[in-house]
Amino acid sequence: MKTNVLTLIKDDIKISRLTNTLDRLNVPVNHYPLGNAKVIFSLMEISEVEQNFEMYYKLIEQAADLEQYDSTEKIDELAEEIFRELKGI
Repeated sequence: MKTNVLTLIKDDIKISRLTNTLDRLNVPVNHYPLGNAKVIFSLMEISEVEQNFEMYYKLIEQAADLEQYDSTEKIDELAEEIFRELKGI
């Protein structure tokens, strides 16, 4: 389960980074949430009452800092950090 959740979190990070980069280049884009958050919450058995999509996407947006998260390893670490944060709900 953890491996699958981490894969979904990393996918959300990649999409977020792509849309943020395009925005910075003045290429108009909408954000494209994949619906992964709902699947992640379900896999982690987080009750609907405790699901906080706003907090999840705020955590994902941290990766927009391309200087801080400039490697696969750092993105993996961020995904792990987000997983731990969600597990603490």
